[in-house]
Amino acid sequence: MPRQWVKEELRHDPLRNFVEKAIHYIQSHKETVIASVVGVVIIIAITLLTANRMKKASLLADEQVGFAAMYLRAGYVDQTIQLCDQIIQSHPAGIQGGYANFYKAEALYSKKNYDEAVKHYQNALPLLRKKEDLGAMIIFGIGVSQEAAAKYQEAIATYKQLTDEYSAHYLVPEAQLGLARCYEASGDVQSAIAYYQTVGSLHPATIYKNISDARLNALTGTHQQPPLATPK
Repeated sequence: MPRQWVKEELRHDPLRNFVEKAIHYIQSHKETVIASVVGVVIIIAITLLTANRMKKASLLADEQVGFAAMYLRAGYVDQTIQLCDQIIQSHPAGIQGGYANFYKAEALYSKKNYDEAVKHYQNALPLLRKKEDLGAMIIFGIGVSQEAAAKYQEAIATYKQLTDEYSAHYLVPEAQLGLARCYEASGDVQSAIAYYQTVGSLHPATIYKNISDARLNALTGTHQQPPLATPK
């Protein structure tokens, strides 16, 4: 009797019934099942292959970024620009594209192509803003490029952005001097004096203090001083 009960239970077991139906379906639809399995295998293979290629492409871009940095440091400006263009084309919105735009901007600045430098600094900013202290460096690059292009009001706004967003950054005194220079160059002598005085008081016993004192003496003293030079 117990064995009969077990047989009855097995006969009505949902899992067993499902397996039996699945086996029957597979046997009846072999071609369809095989095609489906093959399709799934192909999709998985394509997914893995694509992921592998993307990983390899990313590693290659990382290597190219490293070479671009070395080219730039070695003074190979044109080679830097060419390599950065390749990286930007393949990774326009990635971290590698951010570095490529940054290095290209630095190279363009060295060629005195200030407007194009600003464009590529601006392209790099959203991609690298949160990367260590690169945000401040990029904003500073925009500011010095605008100043070098004699776009003083734009440079003033950019330098103020740096001092507001990165108040503790080591480039702040440079930006404050940039503000003073731009005000002086645009004819706002009183604002220039105020910024030179601020730099001198905030950064005593530094080269920034010496530069500020020299410009204050030129602006408020009685003897003639050489004209203010824009950054190079």
